[in-house]
Amino acid sequence: MQHTRVNPKWLVKIVVFTVLLAGLGAWGLYDALYAYPKRGEASALFSKYEYLRAARDSNELSRASVDDPRAELERLEGIRVELSQQAEGDTPAARRAQTQLKRLQWLEALRAIGALDPDRTRIAQPTAELNELDSALAGQVPPKPLAAWDIPLQWVFVVVGFGGALWLVVLILRVRAARYGFDPETRTLTLPGGRTIAPGDLAELDKRKWDKFLVKVLVKEGAPVRLDLLRHTPLEDWILEMERAAGLAPEPEPESGSESESEAAPAEPIEDRPEPGVAPR
Repeated sequence: MQHTRVNPKWLVKIVVFTVLLAGLGAWGLYDALYAYPKRGEASALFSKYEYLRAARDSNELSRASVDDPRAELERLEGIRVELSQQAEGDTPAARRAQTQLKRLQWLEALRAIGALDPDRTRIAQPTAELNELDSALAGQVPPKPLAAWDIPLQWVFVVVGFGGALWLVVLILRVRAARYGFDPETRTLTLPGGRTIAPGDLAELDKRKWDKFLVKVLVKEGAPVRLDLLRHTPLEDWILEMERAAGLAPEPEPESGSESESEAAPAEPIEDRPEPGVAPR
C-alpha cells in the first residue's frame, strides 16, 4: 500500500505565507504596545508644553489645570470652528483662543494614547512645570501626533496576522493528518476516512476545475468525493491511473494534417505525360 505525502511545493508556499502573516502580527503588536504609545507620549508631552507656553502668553497660566478632561475635550470640540476663527490675529482675544486650541490639541493627544485622566491633566504648579519642560524641549522638533485610529489599526494587524498564521498552521496539520492510500495492483484508492474507491466504482471524473488541481470523483454508488490534487502527492497520478483502468480516459486526438493527394496517389510517370501542345496518342 502506497500513501500520499504533503506536496513540498504547496508546503513551502504555505509556510512562507505563515511567516509573513506572523511577521505582520508581530509588527502590529510591537507598534501597538511600544512604538506608537512611545510616540504618542512624546507628542502629548510636547502638546502640553505648547499649551503652557500659549497659556503664559495669554496670561492664563494660573488656570491651565484641567480637572475634568473628558468634559473639557467635548466642550472644545464643539467650538473648534469658532476658536479657529477667533485665533486669527494678535489681540488678547485671539491669544486666548489660541490657548484654547492648544489645550484641545493636548487633550486629543492624551486621548489617542488612552491617557485622558484627571491625574494627567491636573497641573498643581504650572509655572514650575513650564520651566521644566522649557529646559527639556525648547528648540526640539514636535513629534508627529497620533491619529485616533493609529493604535486600533495596529491591533487589527495583530488579529489578522496572528489569526491568519494560526489558521494556516492548523491547515498544514490537517493536510498532514489526511493521508490517502493506493493499491497499485488493484488501482484502489483509500480515503482518509477508510472509504475505498476502485476503478470499477468510477462513474465519471468531473475535471472542470482540473486547472485548479481540484477534481470531483463521481461514483456509481455513494456520494461524490472532492479531491485536492495540489496538497497531496502523488494523488493526481493515482487518479489518472484509475481513470485509465476504468476506461474513462479520453481518446487521444488524431495528429493534425493529412497527406496531400499528390503524396497519397502515385506520381504519373514522366514518359507517359503528354508534352505541352502535343495531343496524346
